[in-house]
Amino acid sequence: MTEEGSKDKTTETAVKIVLRSRTRLLVCFLTLPLYIIAVWVLLSNSREVGALMWIYIALYSVFAIDMVRRRCPSCGEQFFVKSILLNLFTTRCVHCGEEG
Repeated sequence: MTEEGSKDKTTETAVKIVLRSRTRLLVCFLTLPLYIIAVWVLLSNSREVGALMWIYIALYSVFAIDMVRRRCPSCGEQFFVKSILLNLFTTRCVHCGEEG
């Protein structure tokens, strides 16, 4: 295998790892309706919802921090963050355009 071929393979693997962190956050975000239904059911049955709320907030925070800290293998900048806003839907680096 040539050096460039192995470099492409390494970059491809790194980008897959970066995109996997995005998928985790999207799954957490898309399960929000289930969370809302669970809170509504618990509140209608006069149950405590504090623990469920903290668990969901913690899970979302961990996934968001994981996504924000991922770096592009090509340019070394944050893959999903250009300035202060997180781009949840991109599959390209917001700085150099490296495709995932």
